[in-house]
Amino acid sequence: MFAALGRFKIIPILKIKEIETDDALRVAEALFKGGLPVMEMTFRRHSDSKAIREISKEFPDFLIGAGGILNRDQLLRAFDCKAKFATSPGVSPDTIKTAAKKKIAFAPGASTATDIETILLNGVVDFQFFPAEASGGVDYLEAILEPFEHLPIDIFPKGGIVTRNAKDYLELPQVCAVTVEDIILNEDIENGAWDRITDNARRAIAQVHDIP
Repeated sequence: MFAALGRFKIIPILKIKEIETDDALRVAEALFKGGLPVMEMTFRRHSDSKAIREISKEFPDFLIGAGGILNRDQLLRAFDCKAKFATSPGVSPDTIKTAAKKKIAFAPGASTATDIETILLNGVVDFQFFPAEASGGVDYLEAILEPFEHLPIDIFPKGGIVTRNAKDYLELPQVCAVTVEDIILNEDIENGAWDRITDNARRAIAQVHDIP
């Protein structure tokens, strides 16, 4: 699953606090039209569960992820709703072990070298760098990765990243894909501006893949 995310290089994130299922489906459709059939959405409410389930049903090839996972029970609920992948803001060995046992694509969150050590000791090589910009950005990430440069790890930076600086992260060899915040804008959802989401996806793809 994470290899599939790496093909796209960017992962749009849906950050609206509560979304109607129909609107979530329209966002997924807009991204599909833009050539970016992938999205992470925060998994907190019943409405999030319903939206993920319906997106998976209506768009089987869409890579819908559940973000903000805080414990094993929440992880299991997300995958019961057919999420294709999940991410966490921090490190929970219990959640990591549950994901491994159930063969769930799960990326815990790291912001320090100690976090990375803990994740690796629990047998995981795919993880988030979160919150990316607030923690120090590309330069800080490159510094804390230096002791681990010999290991086959894949990192997904997230937090405060927009399309224009996504490529800076992608230049690091360990970065597989970047979660960006300016493809799905809350105002576009509220205004029903689905074409703008499609256009944002196309522009983001062109930028990170060097398409003129």
